[in-house]
Amino acid sequence: MLTYETTRNARPGLSAEPARALGRTLSRSIRSHPSHERAALASALGDGLMPDEVARILAGRPVAEAFPIRWGESPEAYASRAVSEMFVAYLQ
Repeated sequence: MLTYETTRNARPGLSAEPARALGRTLSRSIRSHPSHERAALASALGDGLMPDEVARILAGRPVAEAFPIRWGESPEAYASRAVSEMFVAYLQ
């Protein structure tokens, strides 16, 4: 039978505040991809979506938050996939 350690890590220096700060930093770095977002927005407008339609689809979120970037995805590949997902969201 497998058992798992369920006690909390009690190492000093890993307090809750540094862990939250690291989480905020990672969240920002994951979502901060201006080249991917620019490529997706340009592609969406080039493929026929109107700016107000894109704004409705995104609902105030950044593009990369609404349609997360996959690990290693180039801006061009992301733009193609994100716009496809935008059209699906638009039709729903």
